[in-house]
Amino acid sequence: MIKIQKDYSEKKVQLVALNSNNSYLSPADTYAEMVLRNQEKSFNFPYIKDEDRTVARAYGALCTPHVFLLDEERRLRYRGRIDDSRNPERVTVNDLRNAIEDLTANRPVRVSETTPFGCSIVW
Repeated sequence: MIKIQKDYSEKKVQLVALNSNNSYLSPADTYAEMVLRNQEKSFNFPYIKDEDRTVARAYGALCTPHVFLLDEERRLRYRGRIDDSRNPERVTVNDLRNAIEDLTANRPVRVSETTPFGCSIVW
């Protein structure tokens, strides 16, 4: 995500990471732990807490990461995974990058939905 933000910032693309995990059930996802993770990873995008999971529910998020790409008018244009593999060496399709490329080139997004994979959201 850091690389994607860096690569597309000049095209006015803004990533936002949203942590919707229940902090009571997942202590690693408290706001204090998020601040430490942000400092450790040097995120170049906002990393915010969806404390009551309202946003995750509204978009139908299933896991982390589950990405949602919105256009300038905040219309959903892509939802799904970042890439087709968690292992960078096995990635053959950059789904989010492809959707961003289409959107920033004023083309319809060729693949508007993929199946996300990752850890389940701790509701």
